[in-house]
Amino acid sequence: MKKVLLFLIDSMMPEVLERCVDKKKAPAFQFLMERGQYMAECTTVFPTMTASIDCSLITGVYPDQHKVPGLIWYDSTSKKIINYINGAIPIAKIGFEQCAHNVLFDLNELHLSKEVKTIHEVLEEHGLTSGSINVIAHRGHKRHKASIPFMLNAATGFRFKQKVSGPTILSLGTLVKPGIFRPITWNWSHTMPSAYGVNDAYAIDVLIEVLRSGKQPDFTLTYMPDNDHKLHRTPEKAEEHLAAVDEQLCRLLDSFSSWEQAIEKNVIILISDHGQTIVGQSDEHNIDLEQLLADFHIHRLSRGVSPSDEVVICNNERMAYLYPIADGSLSSVVEAAAVDERLDIIAWKEAEWIVVRKGGTDQEVRFRKGGVLHDCYGVAWTIQGFQSVLDLRIDQHGVVSFHDYPDALNRLFGALFAQPDPVVVVTAAPGYELLSESSPTHLGGGSHGSLHRQDSLIPLVIAGTNRKFTQPARLVDVKSFILQELAVPSVSG
Repeated sequence: MKKVLLFLIDSMMPEVLERCVDKKKAPAFQFLMERGQYMAECTTVFPTMTASIDCSLITGVYPDQHKVPGLIWYDSTSKKIINYINGAIPIAKIGFEQCAHNVLFDLNELHLSKEVKTIHEVLEEHGLTSGSINVIAHRGHKRHKASIPFMLNAATGFRFKQKVSGPTILSLGTLVKPGIFRPITWNWSHTMPSAYGVNDAYAIDVLIEVLRSGKQPDFTLTYMPDNDHKLHRTPEKAEEHLAAVDEQLCRLLDSFSSWEQAIEKNVIILISDHGQTIVGQSDEHNIDLEQLLADFHIHRLSRGVSPSDEVVICNNERMAYLYPIADGSLSSVVEAAAVDERLDIIAWKEAEWIVVRKGGTDQEVRFRKGGVLHDCYGVAWTIQGFQSVLDLRIDQHGVVSFHDYPDALNRLFGALFAQPDPVVVVTAAPGYELLSESSPTHLGGGSHGSLHRQDSLIPLVIAGTNRKFTQPARLVDVKSFILQELAVPSVSG
């Protein structure tokens, strides 16, 4: 039985991938695409932010089941904002120790629901081995000691002493190192400016050593973040950035006796977590949420939530969760936000229903699970109101299809029912980004987070197997595909 290598390439977009291959800038991508399946329109999870997507990738379910709503969200139990390390100033205001603990421990040990099983847990329960390199969602049955560098340890008050859970092979940059290979020769990819090894070069270095060790797991997931970081700053160089990812993949393929041998021994899968949308250059392309909500007392990041606070803003770049923590204020928050036509959609829960309004209008569509309509994934729905709000198409047989907002119903349901609390979801229209207290901004650069197809459609490449992937392709179906490939019964809960 072949082993499986899954690569999660941050912000890889189908149109950029295709241009790189057409221009002969990406030999590794071209090799794998020509010898396997290529799907240009695989749909990812909403919000289109790494943390919630990583959790969906390893559990095979949406956030309503795995319970990690986004990269930044509000925990009403602890009355704290959860930030898995996004934005230097917000992190400083919330507290670096808290945010580091969120990403290094809380995500896997507390936030990710125990009601669902990760692919690592399933495989090891069936006698197989599993590996994870640089992925922040990595829960497994083994315990691993973190070796926190002195400066990072000092910044967290020397309080991080817990072991972290993971599969048999777990690597988190230089913080958690699997003990099966020789020390990797020191280089700049190990340093603090290179995120202590959470970068493409270090990830491939580790993977090559794992392969050479003779203890390659049956399944290994490797995260490659560099493309995302570069696109945030210089989206006009998208082809150059993805070509740099290809160079790292070439290094991996070169570690085999031939590239053909790589796919003779392994099923190799390449997938992205989300796309990116270019944000306009002028200040009007930042939608100031605090200005829209100026009539409310907004929680400030530098202090705890107080009884006088009425709204907590959790900004995920082109998407935000607005938490109306004052009783009965949800409708007022909706009305305040909905006046801005630069907002693409505003969505909230009403009992079992989800209501979605188009920004700058009073047009709404409502939907709930169950009913006579079915989407292309076989899920039954009841839909009322203006279908155009979500660009829904319903044919004469009652089949719902999507265009501007792929898999919109399942994805919105997943985000809004990830938490029991009242919450309003807002997304920015293409070309715009959300602005709030000290949030990262990307005027003239790339951003993501929204439900729109520009942020939501990702490429999927599979080489080394004749097994066909389920169509239409979704990121949440990757787990079951891999389990089938490894002859393991699919388990999601």
